[in-house]
Amino acid sequence: MDTNKIKVLMQAVENGSLLNTAAKLGYTQAGLTHMMKSLENELGVVLLQRGKFGVRFTEEGERLAPYFRELIRVGEKIERQVDIILEQKASTIRLASISSVVRTWLPDVMQAFQKENPEISFELKEGDDRLYHWFDQGRIDMCITSNMVRRKDFVPLVLDEFFAVLPYDYPLRDGELFPLHRVEEEDFLFPSCADDYDVGRLMAAQGITPNRQNTYVDDNSVMTMVARGFGFSLLPSLVLKNCHEKVKVVPLDVQCSRKIGMIYNSGKNGSPAVKKFADFLKSRKF
Repeated sequence: MDTNKIKVLMQAVENGSLLNTAAKLGYTQAGLTHMMKSLENELGVVLLQRGKFGVRFTEEGERLAPYFRELIRVGEKIERQVDIILEQKASTIRLASISSVVRTWLPDVMQAFQKENPEISFELKEGDDRLYHWFDQGRIDMCITSNMVRRKDFVPLVLDEFFAVLPYDYPLRDGELFPLHRVEEEDFLFPSCADDYDVGRLMAAQGITPNRQNTYVDDNSVMTMVARGFGFSLLPSLVLKNCHEKVKVVPLDVQCSRKIGMIYNSGKNGSPAVKKFADFLKSRKF
């Protein structure tokens, strides 16, 4: 039921005249009459009686009038709450990011942005491949991630190069590049957070099937296992900035990298705060 029609109905009865009500609200008398007829047809009840006295409720209209007033009050409450929600949403960015970005440059960027825009706040959460689902479901306004899933709305920000992560005593001469094909020959530890995505796509692009060990651990745990001699792995430079293990980090003999970028609604219905932060990210040098 159209609450606006109910409001017009109540005003018409209060004024006692369709003509005066139409003039006050900017309708033609014919347009207002049609609106009231439409409401009566929708309800299946005659609400107004007309005569020399003007317009007033029928008996059925009088019975429904208290409910009409309550409907108007509830509608106004809903409108006020929607305004509050939109105001809060306009100044809050629901942001999700992969952990390697959260643990490196993202906090500094958020802090710098808020110094320029103190009225804008963040809600931050970590994730992996779920980021895309959260965004598509409307649970977040922006995600910062790698291009693990090909999407047209992905906006690249920086390249993140992969390196071989080897036990510290791994036999390799100084300055020697690590041959990527060795992932087929030696124990390879697949970081679970990149499972079938970044690292998997790199392998597929090179036509390589890794000698994969059955481990399902995150990046930091992979580095610990490498340090203990369980095998070796490939990890991007952002992850390696948090490496505190005694391991050997070596460039690959094949150029391997992932793109770090963002996904957000850049259309006319997108949040101004999110667009402002997106422009801020584009202007940064990482």
